[in-house]
Amino acid sequence: MTPQSVKFTLVGGLIIAAASCATGQPRQRPLKTTPIAEGPNTMEAVRKALQGRWVMLSLNIGTEDGRAAAVDATGVLTWDGFGNLDVEYRISEDGLKQLASIGVTMPTPVVSTSGNVAIDPQQHRITYVGDDFLKKLLDPELAARRANPFALERTRYYDLAADGTLTLSTRYESGADAAKSRWKKGS
Repeated sequence: MTPQSVKFTLVGGLIIAAASCATGQPRQRPLKTTPIAEGPNTMEAVRKALQGRWVMLSLNIGTEDGRAAAVDATGVLTWDGFGNLDVEYRISEDGLKQLASIGVTMPTPVVSTSGNVAIDPQQHRITYVGDDFLKKLLDPELAARRANPFALERTRYYDLAADGTLTLSTRYESGADAAKSRWKKGS
C-alpha cells in the first residue's frame, strides 16, 4: 500500500464512522426558554406604542447653567418597526433668536438625528446604537458635541402620557434638561 492510499483509507474510515454516529433523531429534552414578557411596560409594548410618525407640539431648550427658552420650531419624528429613529427639528427665525438669547447658537435651522436605537422600558431610555455611533464615542470632539442639546451622544428619555402624547428629552450630565419636546401621533 502506498502512503497516499493509506491516507485515503484512513480519511474514508473516519467519515464513515462519523456518519454512523449521527442518529438523525429529534432532541429528547426541550430547550430551556423563558416566556415572552407581556404587558404595558415591556419592550414590545413600548416599541409598538412609539412606532409611527409623530408631529412636534413644543420644544424647550435649556443650558447647563439653567437658562431655558421655549423655542419656536416644527418637527417630525418617525419610528419604524426595526428600531430606527429619525427626528427632524426645523427652527424658525424667532426660534433661532430665542436660542441665541440663552447662548445656544445653531449653524443651521434644521437639526436632524437618525439611527438605530435601543429601548430600555424600565428606565424609559432610548439610546442610539450601531457601529457608526459606537465609533463616535472615541472621537476627541465628543465633549464639544455633548454641549449640543440635540447631540446623538445624549441618551433620550421618553414618557408616553395617557392622552397619547410623547415627551422626549435629553439631559446634561448634571441631570438638567437639555432639550425637551412634546409630540402627538400624526399622519
